[in-house]
Amino acid sequence: MTEREERNLAHRLAKDSNVFDFEGALELVRRRPAEAERLVRMQEEFAKGQEERVRERRKLALREEFG
Repeated sequence: MTEREERNLAHRLAKDSNVFDFEGALELVRRRPAEAERLVRMQEEFAKGQEERVRERRKLALREEFG
């Protein structure tokens, strides 16, 4: 993995994290890149699920409001 790829992955990992700052994420990426990628995928799947739940709640609210 190039340095640019490492930094990009670390940025993605730290972006919405309460656990990792950029430096901590970068250290994880360099020591355990597969684990860092797995965590990023988990974050992305969680965010996607959150978006889907919000959409479903909106649909339900519209149905209740307008029938």
